[in-house]
Amino acid sequence: MNALRQFSAFTLLWIALAIVPLASGAPPTVPDDRDRQVLESLLLHLQADTMFDVTRVSTNGATIILHASTPEKTGFLMSHQIHGEIGSRRLPGDAESDMRRRNTPVDAKPATYDSVKASYTNLTFAAGIVVTDLTQMWKQRSPLRSFEDAHPKARGWLEAYLPGYSKDGTRAVVRTGVGPWAHPAMLTALLEKRDSKWMVAWYHVARFA
Repeated sequence: MNALRQFSAFTLLWIALAIVPLASGAPPTVPDDRDRQVLESLLLHLQADTMFDVTRVSTNGATIILHASTPEKTGFLMSHQIHGEIGSRRLPGDAESDMRRRNTPVDAKPATYDSVKASYTNLTFAAGIVVTDLTQMWKQRSPLRSFEDAHPKARGWLEAYLPGYSKDGTRAVVRTGVGPWAHPAMLTALLEKRDSKWMVAWYHVARFA
C-alpha cells in the first residue's frame, strides 16, 4: 500500500507539472518517420526482452504501450540527471544535445522546463505497439491496477521524448518515463543504425524509490 501511495503521488505530481501551458502556444510538433523507426525498434526490443519485466506478462503475444504524447517538462533531459542515472555508460554528445534541442521550444522561458508538445498518434507502428493516452489512467486511485485491467497483455508503458540524433545520422538517444512500477522510473537508450535498420545498442532503466 505504501508503494501504491508513493506511485500515485509521483504520477499526480507529473500530471500537475504537465498541465502548465507551454510558453509558445505553438501547435504540436509532428514526429517524423525516423522517429517512428527509432521508437519502434526500441519498443519491439523491450516487448521481446525478458529482462524488461515490468508487468510479469509473458513475451508471447504481448503488447507494449506508448503514451500518445511527449512529456510536457524537460527536467528529466538535463545532462546531470541523465548521467547520474546511467553511470559509466556513454552517450554521443551531439545526439544528447540534439535531444534537448528538439524537445525545448525555441521561445521557452528560462527555468520553466517547458517542453515541445508532440503527438505520436499520426505514426503507424508495428503490430503489438499500442499508442494511447494514459493521462486519465494515471489519475486513478490505483493506476497500477487500472493499467493491468485495461492492458492485460502489456509488458509496460513508455512516455517518450522526441529522440536526439548524432550529426552523422547513425546514432540516436531516447529518454522515456517507464511503468507501471510502484516507483517512478526513467529509461535511457542508445540506438545505432546498421544496414539501414535501427538496433538497440544498450538501454538502462533507473528506478527511484
